[in-house]
This record gives sequence, C-alpha cells and structure tokens, in this order.
Amino acid sequence: MAGETTQTEARGDAEAKARATLLWRCWPDGEKSCPRCRTVAPYTLAEGRLRCGACRYTFHDFTGRWLNLSGLTPGQWLDLARAFALDANTREAAEAANISYNTAFKALTVLRLAILAQGTDARQLFGPKTGLGDLIRGGKLCPAPDTPVGEVPVYGILSQGQRVFVDMVPELTAESVLHFNHNFHLRVARLGHILLTDRYKTYDGLILCGDDRLPYHYLLRHQGLPFADSGSPFWLYARDRLRQFKGLSARRFPLYLKELELRFNRQGEDLLPLFLDALCAPIPAAALA
Repeated sequence: MAGETTQTEARGDAEAKARATLLWRCWPDGEKSCPRCRTVAPYTLAEGRLRCGACRYTFHDFTGRWLNLSGLTPGQWLDLARAFALDANTREAAEAANISYNTAFKALTVLRLAILAQGTDARQLFGPKTGLGDLIRGGKLCPAPDTPVGEVPVYGILSQGQRVFVDMVPELTAESVLHFNHNFHLRVARLGHILLTDRYKTYDGLILCGDDRLPYHYLLRHQGLPFADSGSPFWLYARDRLRQFKGLSARRFPLYLKELELRFNRQGEDLLPLFLDALCAPIPAAALA
C-alpha cells in the first residue's frame, strides 16, 4: 500500500512539473490574457477556470492552443513530444506516453498541424486547396472527411544552401504534372501515390500525393530521375520516411512534408523545445476559418 502511495505521489509530482513546463511556454511572462479579446489579468474561478473581466469569456490556461485539441495530460504530451523529437513512429510514441495507438495518432496529427502553423506559408497551407481546415472544426480535431480534396495540390522543393523549403505551387495541379510529363517529357518517378518530378523552373522538383482518381497509367515510362538518383539530400532523407507513414493522403500530405522539412533543416538539434513551443502556441485564425 505504501509503495502504491509513493508511485501515485510520484506520478502526481511528474504531472505537476509537466504542467508547469507547458504553462511557462504558454505564458512566458506570467501575464495571462483572454484568448478571445486579449484583455489581460482575468480573474480566477473554481477549479482553475479563468474569466475575462472585459468580454466575460470563461476559459482555462490552455484554451485556444494546439495542445488543447487532444485529451492528453501535460505529462503524456511531454512523453509523446519527447519520443517524437527522437523520430519515434506512432506505435513507439504511444508506448512512451502509455496511450493507445489511435490516441497517439490523433495527438501527433495535432503536433504536425502545430508545426505547420509556425511556417510563413501557414495561411496558404490552411487554405481551401489543401483541405487541412476540415481537420479542425468548432475548436476540435475532427476525422478527415471521406470526400477527397478537389484538385490535388502540388508542392515545390527548393534548396538554398544546406536548407530546403517545401512550398505549395498554387498554379499547378496533379493534372498539370501529368500533362507536362506526357506532352513535354517532364520526368516523373512514382512512390505509391506520391509523384516526384525532375527539376521544374527554380524548383529542384515537384512533389504531390494523389489518390486513385489520378490516371497514373498516363505516366511515361522513364525509369531514372537525375534529381532522385543524384543523391538529393532532402529526397534521400524523406524517401524512406514517407514510405513508413500511415494514413498518407492528399489532405494529410503537407503535414508530413512540413515535418520533414523541419527535421531536415534542424538535423543535430534538440527538437523537443520547438515541438513544445508549437503545441503551446495559439491556434491561428487561418486554421479555424
């Protein structure tokens, strides 16, 4: 009995420390404000809830932030993010946080959304073309709709020195890529539903993830790609990882691309602080539109 009490107290202490860690990242200067109208100094209600003195909105410390889209405790979030920073897959991250696979998959979707939201192109990627906005409705994480996205988005891979940037190319669609391949001999390699092209304008290559609606049989039978075969650092880094991802679709594809972009550009760094900052950041209006 004494041993169980000690373990319970230890878990309680760990949760309290984890909560303190996340609270500091949410409110680094200690001054809290209303997530709705930004008025500072809300007053405290029962059970730790807060109320804004200006607009009367009732909230708590994590309201309106990415980590609030999941039912994980602060301790589970820290364990999951720590495993993810070490490149753990979903199953390994679930074991580290002592949660189910499905819960971990949903939480990692939240984390990937939070990572994407920190980029300068977040507004574009949360726009209607990707369908990512359908994953968040009413301030909650929702299952991906059964309906596919409209026109499959195309992304461009651009290297600058040792860094890589993956941007949406809004003027192109998957059909454009197939058209360029068939009529202008733009070479294309296929990895499942993923298509990767040779150089296109200023881009090292174009990349997209389609579905069964695409007429893959129209691809010309080019077996080699100078871009893919020449040892492009980002593609060689991303290729095997993309093979391992589950639930890969045109809608979710930018989540994985932006994660890999960050991991590639921050190789050798401790990613845990970046992940925690992303989780504790407010959800931007672009993601909720």
